[in-house]
Amino acid sequence: MTTAKPAPSLALLAAVTALAFCALHMVVPALPLLTALFDDSPARVQLVLSLYLAGIAAGQLVYGPLSDRFGRRPVLIGGLAMFLFGTLLCGLAPELDFLILGRVLEGLGACAGVVLARAIIRDVYEREAAARGLALVMMAMTLAPAISPAIGAGLVEWIDWRAIFVLLGGLGAVVFVATLIRLGETNRNPTRLDVAGMAGAYALLLRSPGFVAFALCSACTSASWFTFIASAPHLLADILREPPSTYGLMILLPMATYMLGNAAAARFALRFGSLNLLVWGRLLSFAGAAVLTGSFLTLGLGTWALFLPVAFAEIGDGLSQPSVMAAALSIQPRIAGTASGLMGFLQMTTAAIGSFLVALLPQNSAFGPVAVFTGFVVLALGFALLAVRRQSGAAPVAAIGSAN
Repeated sequence: MTTAKPAPSLALLAAVTALAFCALHMVVPALPLLTALFDDSPARVQLVLSLYLAGIAAGQLVYGPLSDRFGRRPVLIGGLAMFLFGTLLCGLAPELDFLILGRVLEGLGACAGVVLARAIIRDVYEREAAARGLALVMMAMTLAPAISPAIGAGLVEWIDWRAIFVLLGGLGAVVFVATLIRLGETNRNPTRLDVAGMAGAYALLLRSPGFVAFALCSACTSASWFTFIASAPHLLADILREPPSTYGLMILLPMATYMLGNAAAARFALRFGSLNLLVWGRLLSFAGAAVLTGSFLTLGLGTWALFLPVAFAEIGDGLSQPSVMAAALSIQPRIAGTASGLMGFLQMTTAAIGSFLVALLPQNSAFGPVAVFTGFVVLALGFALLAVRRQSGAAPVAAIGSAN
């Protein structure tokens, strides 16, 4: 007779989620150094970031259905094992191709935690406890990117870039062992894997103009942010001659203002309605992008001139992202889980394309990164206005904080 394991620790689920975002952001300060060390083009080195995002994008579509069929525990353990193998490959990589392959496996593996932590919370906790659990997971999704760049920059500057993967491997091993020991199976009613049903659900969502507009607004918002974090280390290192630690410290500013926007969304959603917050948020982001572009064209590039307008834009991102997600998931509430996965896929795919695109542009000027960042902000505003226009007759939907 087996004894049922207790409900999984919320701290463990937060750690499982945070691992993906630590691995994403901790490597970013090392990108300029990797270009020199591997004697390769910035566009090729950028694949270290872009294909990690692509791995997370692909995982968004498959982990949920696989865990519905085979259970949360084995799928999550398999994902964490893949993350550890990819991290080992990165740490030992003798050349850039091995590093890129390792990052793809890292992204695919880490995505399991992002997707399945939410599903596990939904499986085992009642409404009030679930709200607390989701808040903790969202906090991890926000705090992990805030501190990871500073840690990565310190490791690159004071030790070696491979130390990043030693740390990630250690963190991943702790989470893997804790998962083996502490996490029991929470999916008590496995379902068959219905590929045709999945395809039909995705087709239904993609035929909805309102959902597509909301989803593309969210995707372009994410892409503007990832375009910035992909280009900022190069701009600081190659043009402004700043050490990696400058990026690690300055990136805390837009991270903090994003959380400020999240807090405002949670505070004012019921009073003003999520659609209003969506439009206001996108207008704030547009204003920040306009200031960044105008400042660059008139005064040139500077550290504060780069980060302050982006920090202002991130208030708008933090305000609009929860609202746009809540509005999109309300269009087909019966398949909200599928809609969430599809939105995550579009977010990460667009972000991967944006981060790679900026690396293809000339690296001796900030014009390309500023133009791509601003372009995505403009697109996000356009899709927001289109979506709100289509939904103008619908009742407002409450929103809560969410990660970028």
